[in-house]
Amino acid sequence: MIIEKGKFYFIKDEFFELVKDKELCANKERGTKRPCFYCFKDKEYQNLIWFIPISSKLEKYKRIYEAKIKRSRIVDEAAEKVVPN
Repeated sequence: MIIEKGKFYFIKDEFFELVKDKELCANKERGTKRPCFYCFKDKEYQNLIWFIPISSKLEKYKRIYEAKIKRSRIVDEAAEKVVPN
């Protein structure tokens, strides 16, 4: 896939039908053409393309982000308490 700098992209429905991951953004290609993604190639791994969803629902995603960070801290704290044999 050729990624052009400064452009936004829409993912085809076929991708979501193939992957079927409930954690991915739901595609609405046949409707309002959302979600829209900003894409860029990884600097270290040129074959890796990052797709960042664009949304006007900042507060919604901020809450999701904070909940995930809180969960990851619990895991990190538990991992620190593990004593190696």
